[in-house]
Amino acid sequence: MLLLSASALQCYQCLINPQPGEYYNTTKRLCVHFDYSDKFIVDCPFSTMCMKKDFYLDIQNGVRINAVLRDCAQQKNEYQDYKNGKWSPKTEVVEAYEEGCTSDNRGDKAVVNKYCYCRSDLCNSSNTNHEGYTDIMGVIVVFNLMKYINSLR
Repeated sequence: MLLLSASALQCYQCLINPQPGEYYNTTKRLCVHFDYSDKFIVDCPFSTMCMKKDFYLDIQNGVRINAVLRDCAQQKNEYQDYKNGKWSPKTEVVEAYEEGCTSDNRGDKAVVNKYCYCRSDLCNSSNTNHEGYTDIMGVIVVFNLMKYINSLR
């Protein structure tokens, strides 16, 4: 039997919100603080691709909110296998994506998602250049402002 040693793919990971229930402090890897440093590099043992998701939301008065999410592509498939009268957990990596970028607006022109997948270490580092966009903090500010205005009515 031949065993091959392979290191996991490394990708940049930044999150829009801290993940509940995580054992490590994910607030250190929020996308709003993304700076290409080592603290944003993660191993992806159950992925063969890195992913970058650009998305924007058009809100009132022509304001566009933009955000970027970086992570390992979700390729892990966990299931139960029945063999020889016994169930056992199995894990496999599913090749579900093609390299490159695709857009998904699901018929709603106010929200557009652009997904990019690539196969080399840290390949999801590309910067998004959208002039006139604000970042995810703009979403929070606008949401709270609209909530406040509605409370005055």
